[in-house]
Amino acid sequence: MSAQDGKPEVPAPFNTLLGVRFVSWSEGHAELQLAITHDHLNGAFAVHGGVFATMLDNAVTFCAAFAGQGRPGHRCLTLSLTTSFVASAVEGDVLTARARLAGGGRKLVFVQGEILNQDGRRLAHGDAVIKRVTPPSGQPERRGGN
Repeated sequence: MSAQDGKPEVPAPFNTLLGVRFVSWSEGHAELQLAITHDHLNGAFAVHGGVFATMLDNAVTFCAAFAGQGRPGHRCLTLSLTTSFVASAVEGDVLTARARLAGGGRKLVFVQGEILNQDGRRLAHGDAVIKRVTPPSGQPERRGGN
C-alpha cells in the first residue's frame, strides 16, 4: 500500500472491479465511496449485501492501516467483521463507507464502520477486529505484546 495525495492505492483487483474510490484517510479514520451501477445489484434489484460487506471491510481495514501522512500503511488482516444491514440501496445511489478507530493496541485494533447513502441515511454498520501484521516500514514486527 502506498500513499498518494494522502490516500492509499486500492491494490486489490476486486476493489477496482467494484469501482471503490478513496475520499479520505487519516489517523483513526477512513472514508471511501462507490457509485452504484446495475452490476452491484442482486436479483431483487437492490445492492447486493456483499457490496456492503466489502465496503465495510475496506473502510475498517484501511482505517487500521494508517501509519502517518505520506507513509506506507500497515499490512492488515480482518480477524472478524460483524455486519448489520438496516436499509437497501439501488442503482444510481452513491454509497459512503466511513470507519473510525474505536480502540486497541499496536497489533490488534477495534474499528467501527458504517455505510451511508447520498442523503445521509444509514444503510449498514459493523464492528471489526483488525490485526496489523507488519509495521509501516514493511519490516517484520518484533515479538512481544500488543
